[in-house]
Amino acid sequence: MTIKLIATDMDGTFLNDHGDYDQERFANDYAALQQRGIQFVIASGHQAAELATTFSAYPEMWLIGGNGAELWQREAGLKAATFSPQATQQVLAALAPYPELQVALCGTQTVHVLAHANPQFVANMRDYYYQLETCADLTTVTDPVVKFDVICPAAMTDQLVYELTPKLAGIAVPASGGQGSMDLIQPGMHKGRALKQLGEQLGILPDEMLVFGDGTNDLEMFHYATHAVAMQNAPENVQANATAVTGTNVDDGVLDYIEQHILS
Repeated sequence: MTIKLIATDMDGTFLNDHGDYDQERFANDYAALQQRGIQFVIASGHQAAELATTFSAYPEMWLIGGNGAELWQREAGLKAATFSPQATQQVLAALAPYPELQVALCGTQTVHVLAHANPQFVANMRDYYYQLETCADLTTVTDPVVKFDVICPAAMTDQLVYELTPKLAGIAVPASGGQGSMDLIQPGMHKGRALKQLGEQLGILPDEMLVFGDGTNDLEMFHYATHAVAMQNAPENVQANATAVTGTNVDDGVLDYIEQHILS
């Protein structure tokens, strides 16, 4: 196969369970991919601003953030699609009947959470996101919102997706990142859309793309690219939509696959 672009999810895919990766090994592989003219793209729920900091040593790298709502490259700058103020208020109203939920409003630069939110949730969001601010009321936030990050009891995840999907039809789409968490994203604003947009911009076809992922929020990317690789730690439904399966995120499954099938 002729591959011109490789895109990978971050958490549970490229990153290990400590939120890190083998930086020396990746630097060598990245240099080898560059020599072959192959683009390496990060496609994540993280903010593009945060991803840019994480991968600051690779200024030419394209970054898909906000689960597809953001597309960034240092020279090209940031393109971001955001919820309208009305849609933001409608989403918050739909979430209000669920007091067990912990909600973060994710802007292009700042993430907003309630000052009285669960302290562990706030600490986790502070670790996950680039810049976090607390507020007394999420309905007063005026920053344009890229997505909503929702944490819920694990056993409630599937039911919550089932209930919110019709309630938010045409406004937002629940995208589960695994039991206990989900993003509410703009309709049509998913990783697959951003990958298509980037491919058209760079002149790269779907059958020249190789993608990696472990969650249901990676499936649109799987369906767009011809070559889709699921992690061994991915749920069965994700693996069933892949064309191949590699090792786990803990065992550097992404780099193993790239070295064995692209760089060998």
